Amino acid sequence: MTVKTTRGPVTAPTWEYTIDGTSVRLTRVAGDPSAVVRVTPPPRDASHPHEGLAVESATITTTGSELTVAFTGVPGPSSKPCGADYGAEAAESDLAVVVIVIEYRHAKDEACPAIGAQRSATVELSRPLGIGRSSR
Repeated sequence: MTVKTTRGPVTAPTWEYTIDGTSVRLTRVAGDPSAVVRVTPPPRDASHPHEGLAVESATITTTGSELTVAFTGVPGPSSKPCGADYGAEAAESDLAVVVIVIEYRHAKDEACPAIGAQRSATVELSRPLGIGRSSR
């Protein structure tokens, strides 16, 4: 199957499953379980109580050292009611980079409409992508 990556589409081997009695088909990129990449995220503290937001896409600068992620967040800035600002942290290994998006809300427990907007956050990597990272 074709898989979207930050470096463009790639073709990967795939397992396909069916569920008896339905027309549902599930696909999963086939991978060696012993090659699972484990990344330890940065420690969390009381000033970062929320889970990360789901990243929808990512782009890298031409130098490979800044990664910008796009996601759905709240429309306005944290200086306004129901608004939020966003930051990002990277957990890096030789095999992978995981970006954690952190939301800084205007106020805790505000009653706000469920309206989403395209937002982004940029993180500086400790070393450029592709440099000193395994090519497995």
